[in-house]
Amino acid sequence: MRRFLFLLASARPGGNSEDLARAAAEGLPAGSEARWWSLAARPLPPFVDRRHAGGFRPPRGRARELAEATLAATDLVLVTPVYWYALPAAAKLYFDHWTGWMRVPSLDFRARIRHKRLWAVVADAGEPGEDTASLLLEGLVRTADYLELEWMGALQGHGSAPGEALREPGVQDGIRTFFTGSRG
Repeated sequence: MRRFLFLLASARPGGNSEDLARAAAEGLPAGSEARWWSLAARPLPPFVDRRHAGGFRPPRGRARELAEATLAATDLVLVTPVYWYALPAAAKLYFDHWTGWMRVPSLDFRARIRHKRLWAVVADAGEPGEDTASLLLEGLVRTADYLELEWMGALQGHGSAPGEALREPGVQDGIRTFFTGSRG
């Protein structure tokens, strides 16, 4: 069974990236399970890099819940707007925590995350045809390569005001088949 973890990274609930993801989730493969996690509503504690200061301890509280949810998923879907050509702070913090989780022997994070699928649903305030998400997406592709995740691609929409991305001409064509269509 496929288990999708949708990681909502926007600082605004119900924004364009979330609209796109919820519409696309209606087309998940049959028998799939979907779990939604708002990184803003359920924030992680600040990340402290302890690589050279005693090492990392197993995550506790919310960080442990999210590490377990991440490892239980077969498919990780980062649902994010583009903020200043990059990930929002909540998504960056999530990936910063991976740095620690990879160094906790009892989690075996690096080995257990290998071969999971990584997807992105991205909304930006640029005009269709503008390349405002390329740096963000390049970072996700590099993350996938580094950890041997399968990069599944990105569903992109444009819009600033709520609902605009769903009204963008042509976006509906890709929504229905995003999680089941072939990747090129």
